[in-house]
Amino acid sequence: MPGQRQTLDSLDTAQRAVVEALEGPVVIYAGAGSGKTRAITHRIAHGCNQKIYEPQKVLAVTFTTRAADEMALRLSALGIRNVATRTFHSAALRQLKYFWPKAIGGETPKVIENKFKVLSAALDKTSLSNSKSSIREYLSIIESAKTNRLEPDSLTNLDHATAYQAYLDFTNKNNIIDFEDVLLLLVAILEDSEDFADEVHQNYQWLTVDEYQDVNPLQQRLLELWLGENRNICVVGDSAQTIYSFAGASSKPLEDFTKKYEDASVFRLNRNYRSKPEIIEYANKLLVQMPSSSASVGSLMSTKEAGEKVAVLPFVNDSAEADWIAQSIVDLLQGGQKETDIVVLARINSQLELVAAALEERGVDFWLQTGERYSIKNRLEPRITLATIHATKGLEWENVFIMGASDGLLPYVQADSDEEIAEELRLFYVAITRAKEKLFITWARSRDTGGKDRIKSRFLTKIDTDTLTKANDETEFAPSKQRHNYKKELMRCTICDKALVSATEVILQRCKICPSPTPKEYLSAGLEWRSNQAIMDDIPEFLVLSNAALEAFVDALYSAKSEEACILIPGVGVEKCAKYFEELATVLAGVNPAEPKLIDLKP
Repeated sequence: MPGQRQTLDSLDTAQRAVVEALEGPVVIYAGAGSGKTRAITHRIAHGCNQKIYEPQKVLAVTFTTRAADEMALRLSALGIRNVATRTFHSAALRQLKYFWPKAIGGETPKVIENKFKVLSAALDKTSLSNSKSSIREYLSIIESAKTNRLEPDSLTNLDHATAYQAYLDFTNKNNIIDFEDVLLLLVAILEDSEDFADEVHQNYQWLTVDEYQDVNPLQQRLLELWLGENRNICVVGDSAQTIYSFAGASSKPLEDFTKKYEDASVFRLNRNYRSKPEIIEYANKLLVQMPSSSASVGSLMSTKEAGEKVAVLPFVNDSAEADWIAQSIVDLLQGGQKETDIVVLARINSQLELVAAALEERGVDFWLQTGERYSIKNRLEPRITLATIHATKGLEWENVFIMGASDGLLPYVQADSDEEIAEELRLFYVAITRAKEKLFITWARSRDTGGKDRIKSRFLTKIDTDTLTKANDETEFAPSKQRHNYKKELMRCTICDKALVSATEVILQRCKICPSPTPKEYLSAGLEWRSNQAIMDDIPEFLVLSNAALEAFVDALYSAKSEEACILIPGVGVEKCAKYFEELATVLAGVNPAEPKLIDLKP
């Protein structure tokens, strides 16, 4: 039978056991890089080839469109089509649109993607703050309440309850719903009608759930409704990779699966096919720091030959760290590595600004991927990836840089409880297991602007020193001495003529201690414009323009420089200059209409 041999060949013993367990409840504890997607797609294909599964009655759900598409591609390569491989939300939305005319009547409400703008409009009808930080806080509360099926009056914080109710009133009035509502409404429909639930049970009789450690209570309830009395469910996950607790995710359903299904078939995949043994050894030393509830898979075993030791490097400040990372990337590229083989990971997206500026200074292309909500579409040409750790779950690269490995960043300063610290440790584990060949972990002893000195991450201090390289305590990045293949001459301050070393100084073309020639009110107007632009584009402010790039852009416009001159500002370039030049110039021209320097920029 076509494809049948393919479903069993090239599988290790544990994977093959998974593939051959075709009926009843199945739980697969799958470690990082252990081939879980291969195992579950081969299992589905084998079930179809054996005529046990009907492809059109198989539903495989996961959490990202990329992962769903990957499963579909692999099944197609195995000769299996018509299997529904979808995200939770896309599967739920299809069913909601199908049942809505019968259950409710009329057209399904429009699904919104930008909840930020909706909540902002809803808050205008209240006395609550409408600041960006407040909106983000309220959105987090609203999303958490919905995933736990809570009403506004159940919230003890009055402001939170008011914001939640205002949001509900606004969406109801305008006949719009968000992605949490899609699940809530479908759950309500299936709970209220046995006939509709039975129809789902007839349509989907074999269910596979990927990344099961990331389900929230609302998704878990929907899974139960999809199943009914059916016991043909296969779940796969790894408690050590639970990193979305802040969004309501919980590994408890995965950990308790064998309590619910005492006769479940249990499999563990811990052979890592991704990373060099030195990286796996490092990851395992993080695993032993985790609570026992995260140990469902156990230590990973590398299948690759020995490689290079993990490099852990401290720097005097953030700029030195960013410059070293950027120049090391240049070194890798000159050594033959492809741009798509390199990633820089950070705990929060603002950390990536300095690296982005340092790469632009060196003429290196990159693209930022800071999470699905703020993701930038990939460009035609391959680029260095700069990303938050949360945005890279399930991905892998040859060379991985993890920056900011200091207390306050990893673990993050807002992580106070034991549970929150444990989540930060799992996040670090996920970051490390993205690396295939080389892993660089860096941290800075202080910010560029001073402040309290940092210390190395507590997660690192517990790891044996024999896995570490010699510390790099250079006080200043000096490419002419330490990076001979960096051909670019050092720029000098346009005010005091001092050599410019940090990426920020290069962008501004002046030392940090030298004052800007532009009056402060112009920069303030630029900052306000950037904030509004970020809201309109639904992206973080630094993705509009970094702080340094914005300040340099404002300086250039105040000096009445041409559009061609502004294109040369690192962090601006052709695309952003074409998009923002006239608009920002108009904003600045309105600050002081009598300013002669801006006479040519008036609208």
